[in-house]
Amino acid sequence: MAETTRPPWMFTLDGTFLGFVEADPIKAKTIRLDVDGEVLAIKLRKEVRRMLRSRLQPGDYLRCIGRSELDGDTIKLKAYQVFTLLTPLPTHVSTPPPTLKIQVCRKSGCQKRGGQQLVVALEQALRDRNLQTQVEIQYTGCQKHCSEAPTFTVSPGHHRYNRVQPSRLPAILDRHLAATKPSPGQV
Repeated sequence: MAETTRPPWMFTLDGTFLGFVEADPIKAKTIRLDVDGEVLAIKLRKEVRRMLRSRLQPGDYLRCIGRSELDGDTIKLKAYQVFTLLTPLPTHVSTPPPTLKIQVCRKSGCQKRGGQQLVVALEQALRDRNLQTQVEIQYTGCQKHCSEAPTFTVSPGHHRYNRVQPSRLPAILDRHLAATKPSPGQV
C-alpha cells in the first residue's frame, strides 16, 4: 500500500521564549517556546531567523504562526511569522460580586421628586468611599411608593428607604456596609 501524505496544518501558538535550540545564536534556526508548561521546538523561516536572532531575549512572550507537518510519529513545527507580545493577561480574572444592590426607582414620579439628584449623590457617595465594586445600582420601574418618593431598596434584606435626602446617604451606606467590613479586632 502506498503511504498517503497528510496536508500541513496551520498553528498559532502563544508562549514564553526560552532560547534557541542551537548553542551558536548566529546559526540558530529553532526556538524553544514554553506553551502552557509544554516546551516546543519551532523551526523559524530564514527571513524570520535573521530578524529575530539579535532581538529575542529569554522570557519574551511570543506569538508564532506557521504550519505543522507529521513526519512519522513526530510533529514538526515551522513558524512563518513571529510577533513579540506584551505579557500575557490572566485568562480568568475574578471580581467578587457586589456585596449590596441598591434598586432605584427611575419612573417620572420619583424623578420629579428628587430621584435624579438622589442617583447623582448616591454615585458620588460610592466613589468617595471607593465602593463602586461592592455596591451595584440597579434602576427599576415603579416601586409603588410614588407618594413617598424618591425611594430605593437595599438588598440583601430588601430594606426600603422613602423620601431619601442626599444628606442621609452616608448613614444608610454605613449601616449596610458595617456588616461586611471586619471590625478592628477581627482579621
